[in-house]
Amino acid sequence: MSSTEQLTGTVERVEIQSQFLGETREVHVYLPHNYSPLYKYPVLYINDGSDYMMMGRMITLLNERFQDRTAGRFLVVFVPVDKALRSDEYHPEGARHEGYVRFFADELVPAIEDRFAAFPMGPARGIMGSSLGATAALHTLLQYPKKFHYVALQSGAFKESTFAELEGRRDLATVPVYQVVGLQEATFKSGNGKIIDILALNRRLRDLLQAQGVDVQYAEYDHDHTWGFWQEDLPRALDHFVRHTAF
Repeated sequence: MSSTEQLTGTVERVEIQSQFLGETREVHVYLPHNYSPLYKYPVLYINDGSDYMMMGRMITLLNERFQDRTAGRFLVVFVPVDKALRSDEYHPEGARHEGYVRFFADELVPAIEDRFAAFPMGPARGIMGSSLGATAALHTLLQYPKKFHYVALQSGAFKESTFAELEGRRDLATVPVYQVVGLQEATFKSGNGKIIDILALNRRLRDLLQAQGVDVQYAEYDHDHTWGFWQEDLPRALDHFVRHTAF
């Protein structure tokens, strides 16, 4: 191999028959170039998986990251969503939300850990998402706090039911949370034309989590609700994930 040749990871497609969703779901699993079944790896599960792969350019980022032989290795599971069903699955009051969360925790995770060399423990499992995908990530963790011990939230579009679910929780103090939002997200216009103050929602969530003793790495940047922002932020998010899931 020449000094300029880049080592690249592989992406495997995995089909999972979901009882909770009543259909077969396909996910994409990224394995570092030096992946070995003789080791165990933390796993980062990602909502809006296709968007993170394409618009987030995350495969390129991971390949670049793992050129450094000292970089902590982990697996990434990209979970695509049908855009026509995204709100139904990601919104905490969506018609398919409960089924999606149960698929995620009770079908997806066991399937990945049966096929790949993943640490079968909560502190080695993280979930990441942006916008409504971040909301779904947080609600999955809230419903399965023993199965997932890490969450990364990019510009979460949190709902009143999110805050209601968090009230009085005493089992989240050991969960590291990575949270970012853009200063230009105070007037985000949703698909139905509604103006949402994403910035205020994120500040409210941060305050509520910190009041419950949660370790939140929180930051605000001069950005809008766009993939340009989230893509730029990914190296910071991945650094945080590695620091909190290293074994």
